[in-house]
Amino acid sequence: MAHLKLGLFGTPREELASTVDGDVPEWIERLYQSYGTSAETAPASASVLALGESLGYRLRKLSVLLSKMEALGWSIKPRRWDLVASTDLDEMEAQEQLEAAGVWVIARQHAPIDNAGNVRWSHGLIP
Repeated sequence: MAHLKLGLFGTPREELASTVDGDVPEWIERLYQSYGTSAETAPASASVLALGESLGYRLRKLSVLLSKMEALGWSIKPRRWDLVASTDLDEMEAQEQLEAAGVWVIARQHAPIDNAGNVRWSHGLIP
């Protein structure tokens, strides 16, 4: 049986930092430009607006993933800060099933990743 932890979002610090620190996505830069500012000088209100847009987009994609998983017979259990998706398939079969359904790339974006960049499946007790 394969279990996959799926994060809904990061910590507030991580999420807000993604709207102003380093290389922000081009669409966020355009949003800031429309308000006459930039990532370096954006007020909190513009950063939170960008974060809201980003979260909305990511959660819509996660919804597509969950819908496909449910249609394929996966069980989805909400927890405090994330979800755990489970299937009777082993991990390799589960990945292949999600690849065939066209949603593995979304699962990778929401699942924990190990140091080698691979999805870290949950084993035994779910951490």
